[in-house]
Amino acid sequence: MRKKRFIQNMLGLSVSALLIRGVGMVWAVNAAQIMGAEMLGRYRLIVSVYAFFLLAAAAGVSVTVTRLAGEELARGNEGAVSFIRSRAVSAAFCIGAALGVCMFIASFFLPAGFFGSGAANALRVLSPALPLAGFSSAVRGYFTARRKNLRNAAEQLIEQLTELFVFIWSCRLLEGAGFSPIFCAALATTSAEAVSFIYSAALLCYDTRHTPPPEKISGLFPRARSVFVPCTASAGLRSALSLAESCLIPAGLMVSAGNGGAAMEDFGIITGMALPCVMFPSVFILPAAQLIVPELAAERALGHKKAVMHMSKKLLRWTAGYSLLAMLPFLLFPYGISGLLGYPERAGFFIRLLAPLIPLSFIDSIVDGMLKGLDCQKSYFRINMIESVLRIIMALTLVPAFGASGAAALIIAGELINAALSLRRLQKELRLNKAPPLSTQRPIKKINLSVTP
Repeated sequence: MRKKRFIQNMLGLSVSALLIRGVGMVWAVNAAQIMGAEMLGRYRLIVSVYAFFLLAAAAGVSVTVTRLAGEELARGNEGAVSFIRSRAVSAAFCIGAALGVCMFIASFFLPAGFFGSGAANALRVLSPALPLAGFSSAVRGYFTARRKNLRNAAEQLIEQLTELFVFIWSCRLLEGAGFSPIFCAALATTSAEAVSFIYSAALLCYDTRHTPPPEKISGLFPRARSVFVPCTASAGLRSALSLAESCLIPAGLMVSAGNGGAAMEDFGIITGMALPCVMFPSVFILPAAQLIVPELAAERALGHKKAVMHMSKKLLRWTAGYSLLAMLPFLLFPYGISGLLGYPERAGFFIRLLAPLIPLSFIDSIVDGMLKGLDCQKSYFRINMIESVLRIIMALTLVPAFGASGAAALIIAGELINAALSLRRLQKELRLNKAPPLSTQRPIKKINLSVTP
């Protein structure tokens, strides 16, 4: 039954993720055409600042709710799950609000010469989105634990459609009033988070009426802290280092090219055109990485070590095979893909250059989900810190020396390091969890995670 439910959820999420990522690609193509490569590069810098605060507000909360609620559901403690849900959404909204105030204040100190003249106003427009995103993230984590992932997928699809519609509409309406496309993009993101918040709140109200009342459980705060602190610290540190990297790459490109406009164009093509294109096939990987967290958490809580081993190995083999197949079109037809999307010819060069990122990032995503489900947050934090520091070093050395090719090499090398370290940690964890041959251990039926067309 659980195997059937897992496959159904994965197929449903994959279809919905395909729609979501498709809408996202339409948005990216429109943004590239409206903004142009140089302005798109500056917008990606602003997004990196927003992502720093967004990940700090949302990443740790979502994983914590999924882990704790998944464990209590496995034990049948419905009242405890309701208690975790109510505390999580309140905490997430408050954390997001505090970070929104911090980002609003930080906007006054943003160097306009590097980020662009409209960057400060864009960040101020994005500030109200942080508490809304934190709330929605907690709700998504709760429904992930309950295996009701299609509700989350519907929310993300509505959010993407709202962002696309508001961006196109505001660009046409506000263009004559002197508002830049960057401001319109920020307005679209905040509007999308507002719609997502309303949808999540409605789902939460409905769920509250159909679940038992909250039952206070002892020791919740230490348990939540052991998951939330390393996950949030990891997300915050990684996004901070990613922000530093995002600033160092165009700075290095300026040194290499000797032209600020050309450097921003290359940065916009790499991060705003080639990367979203190359990562599009992950629509069939990210659902599995999301679903495996509560599955492994539940099996681990019940002591089913053989099931943990089998699920991990099966999913890794499936991911490796799919990622190699997904990489081939980007290696063989990069210029055809870039032309089909209306991108400049130079985008095809970077699409081919970044194609090896596909198997590395896919395996890394799956392994990261497994480590979260196996309570390895501290290792996850250390791995991300090592990768980010090495990427900073490479941004200081490779990009000024080799220009845009060095920037692409930095992205691939960073993902390779993270995937290798994560795989090593997972291998060690699976060896520790290997079931001893005890006659008292209940036999576990193997769960086949393969999906046949």
